[in-house]
Amino acid sequence: MRILLYYLCGVFAAAQLGKLAALSPPIARELQLGLAAMAALTSLLEVCGATLGGIAGRWLPRVGLRSSLSAAALALALGAAAAAFAQDLVTLALARLVESLGYLAIVVAAPVLIARESEGRRQAAAMALWSTFVPVGMAVGAWAYAQAAGAVGWRSAQALSVAGGLLLWVSLRAVSEDEAATAPTPRPSSGGPGATGALLWALVAAFGAYAIAEVGLLALLPSLLTQGGMPLGTAGGWTAAAALANVPASAIGAWLLKRRGALSPAIAVGMAVSLGLSGLLFLAALRDGGQASLQALLAIGVNAASGVFPSLVFALLPLAARTPERLALASGRLTQFGASGALLGPPLMGAVVEHWGWSAAGGLALALSALAIPLALFAWRRLAQSSEEKPEACTIGPHCARSAASRRV
Repeated sequence: MRILLYYLCGVFAAAQLGKLAALSPPIARELQLGLAAMAALTSLLEVCGATLGGIAGRWLPRVGLRSSLSAAALALALGAAAAAFAQDLVTLALARLVESLGYLAIVVAAPVLIARESEGRRQAAAMALWSTFVPVGMAVGAWAYAQAAGAVGWRSAQALSVAGGLLLWVSLRAVSEDEAATAPTPRPSSGGPGATGALLWALVAAFGAYAIAEVGLLALLPSLLTQGGMPLGTAGGWTAAAALANVPASAIGAWLLKRRGALSPAIAVGMAVSLGLSGLLFLAALRDGGQASLQALLAIGVNAASGVFPSLVFALLPLAARTPERLALASGRLTQFGASGALLGPPLMGAVVEHWGWSAAGGLALALSALAIPLALFAWRRLAQSSEEKPEACTIGPHCARSAASRRV
């Protein structure tokens, strides 16, 4: 149950991305804000993650991960309440920054708590489930807040965030086991920080390149489809479907992990195929003069192919961290690169489209996917080699012994 609770915290945090996308039109009309201002407000949710992710990974364990998660839920509720009474852009921006702090704490702390709760056979599946929190949360948020705003207005719709944050806070406080009981016993890291430093940086850098292309596609897809003659409402539905295509893809990643083990060569192949196939589909989906309906289907194909990669990355993260005390730091680094990619992706891809057209944006997405492949394979290979040399060093992941044994057979 705790794993589900932590996952719901992530979904709730990601719903705040979908929230502002849904509420942007009525907010812009009432407060007379332009499209650029609303886009900036939407992206502000990722600012703290992009700038403070690494710091959060170091400090949140000292504060307490579950305590941080509780405070984060309250921060999201408080930010929404402030936004409901905002009368200008500055107040909205400050409220969004409060939400950004809550979002950062959740996306750093929750996967660490999930990994700790699921040590053993369930860990790969649990981490693969966590990798779906953004598309699920964005889809739920976009739908729920759009419905609420249509019924009671955008200010009253913020009550969904207030109620959700308070409910999660109460649920987290009601968890009977205190954090001290779940905290791992400190143990020396085998090989020191440098033992996994290079592979961890390579893994998170690959994830950052993936995020730039992925978020850039989802942000620009409605514009691409409407330029092709598709109605805006229909384009929005296709965009939601494309985002949700990550969810079944993560199930494929979880199946692969359970079947083969995290350090099996099949995982390296899976990452390379996921990134390579999605890169080629990017090139087909983002092109000038395409048919809108076909491009929408190709966008779903992009996410269905690329979605396998993040599920494998999250499953490898505890292994790359090596020790429980370093897992929060690893989660913070992954958050920082992912959030930076989410911030950079839409404006970068948009600028490429404006200057050189949609086909150039497809080429950029393919290049980013191609860049991520050697980084991911380097991280996997270093992890596999270190596990072979020091199998006892793998203190978190459930698949180390199993994978090493499978290679010896």
